[in-house]
Amino acid sequence: MKKLPRPPSHPSLRVRAERRLNQQPNGQQGAAPAPPSHADTQRLLHELQVHQIELEMQNEELRKARDEMEAGLEKYSELYDFAPVGYLTLDKAGVIREANLTAATLLGIPRAPLVKQRLGLFMASADRPLLASFLQQVFQNKERQECDIRLVVKDQPARNVRIRSNLSESGQTCRVVMTDITEHQQTEGNVRISELRFRRLFETAHDGILLLDPNTRKITDANPFMTKLLGYPRNQFVGKELFEIGLLKDETASQAMFEKLTQDHEVRYEDLPLESQQGHHQEVEVVANLYKENGQAVIQCNIRDITIRKQVEHALHEAQLKLAHYAGQLEVMVAKRTAELTTANGRLKGAVVKADKSKRQYMQLFLESQLMQTKLRDLTRQIITAQEDERKEISRELHDHVVQTLVGINVELSALGAGVSEGLTGLKGLKGKIARTQRLVEVSVNAVHRFARELRPPALDDLGLIPALHAYNKNLAEQKNLKIHLTAFAGVEALEIAKRTVLFRIAQEAMTNVIRHAHASSVKMSLTKIPGAVRLEINDNGKSFQVRKTLLTKTNKRLGLVGMRERIEMVGGSLTIESAPGQGTTVRAELPFTPEKNNP
Repeated sequence: MKKLPRPPSHPSLRVRAERRLNQQPNGQQGAAPAPPSHADTQRLLHELQVHQIELEMQNEELRKARDEMEAGLEKYSELYDFAPVGYLTLDKAGVIREANLTAATLLGIPRAPLVKQRLGLFMASADRPLLASFLQQVFQNKERQECDIRLVVKDQPARNVRIRSNLSESGQTCRVVMTDITEHQQTEGNVRISELRFRRLFETAHDGILLLDPNTRKITDANPFMTKLLGYPRNQFVGKELFEIGLLKDETASQAMFEKLTQDHEVRYEDLPLESQQGHHQEVEVVANLYKENGQAVIQCNIRDITIRKQVEHALHEAQLKLAHYAGQLEVMVAKRTAELTTANGRLKGAVVKADKSKRQYMQLFLESQLMQTKLRDLTRQIITAQEDERKEISRELHDHVVQTLVGINVELSALGAGVSEGLTGLKGLKGKIARTQRLVEVSVNAVHRFARELRPPALDDLGLIPALHAYNKNLAEQKNLKIHLTAFAGVEALEIAKRTVLFRIAQEAMTNVIRHAHASSVKMSLTKIPGAVRLEINDNGKSFQVRKTLLTKTNKRLGLVGMRERIEMVGGSLTIESAPGQGTTVRAELPFTPEKNNP
């Protein structure tokens, strides 16, 4: 009998099949053995049975391989479609052949209609030549390529993406990976801007700045102002310790500062002597801070030259002493002049009584009286001018130095109070005292501010008459619940500072009289241009008074109406006061004004 061909099989598979055939029950091995004359049939039957078992084992292995392949395909599909980056398959013309869901989302179109469209349609027109060149390099060089392009999708903001591509095995398509780098580029831009701003602040700061390594205690960087302060070039700073550049007295003091800085993360020194390379001595204030920069500890020292501040403080003290001395002299002069005027008035009365006796003697005494009045007016004007100058100087000194000193004390008390709160829980009483002291300092700062503004408002010198009146009226309205309406023309600022000061003082005294005597609810204040002059007019709806009687009275507190008239006449102006029952009071001051002649 001719043998049937048996398909080739792996030797190990046949061995396993024969082993399984031998393990089967007899009833499952097929028909009973044939007679000895049919040996070929029996052998063929055995071969068929072995071959059947081999096929069953192959089918089982194929099913397992299919299941594994399907599971792997499912995982691949999930990884492909839901990857955080976009995947595309492009041909040489840039036509999309395949795309995952992320790529479809980036391009703003569903995946099905996305296929067979050109990638360049979703890009900025300026970047399309770049894509063409990119694909040409991929297919020609057969190497991995990378470039950044800009996607322009309808109804979506433009996105910057980075594409990387590899040529496929067939060489007809390439696989492209798209990564959205918009936020990354924005972050990099913000970091660059922050670094640029820090560098600008570092380079242009008007305080000396040193950066040090806490481990070596050596300087790693210095800003230009520090080189100007000490006269050393930057390369002589780097690699040195603080005591080597004359900032601290010796190495022991420098080491002590670093130990304190390690514990408290901040150290402050005041009135440190500093010597420049040229031997110039100056006093400086040093504030050192320890902080982290990119995970590395860095020490920053800010050095401020306080030599001028110390000189100014000393000059202020000297000026205060001189002011007290001049005030005493002024009182003596006023008393002496008052006595002289009293004597003159006595002589004048005697001359009037004796007028009938001698006309010549009367005229002589009359001229002497006029001379004395002129001297008195000149003296009054000098006193007013000196008073205004002293007010201005005292106000500036109070604002620039005393207030700053009080604010500095308050800041130090706040820092001390914070230290007490953080680490010294047992010193609650001290913390309370610090808080009360802070409140007293705040009250003192406010009082000094108010006193400085009353003496001489800074806005009058810094901003002009109109802003000064606005600020004064606003503050007065808030304090006294008074409605004040101000109208002004900008040309008034062309007046000389002396004339603007006179207008402000008149307005200030008029408003003081409104508060003290008129008890008005509203005030109208106006600065207007009239032919050849500027007019300040203040009208209130309060109580009236007898103008003539008030002007002739001998009692005069503070500036008073007489003082207002003296001030306006001192700069060549005139003052008019009108008051009637039911109509309130109107104060009208006029000054000569020719803009081209009054430019400051």
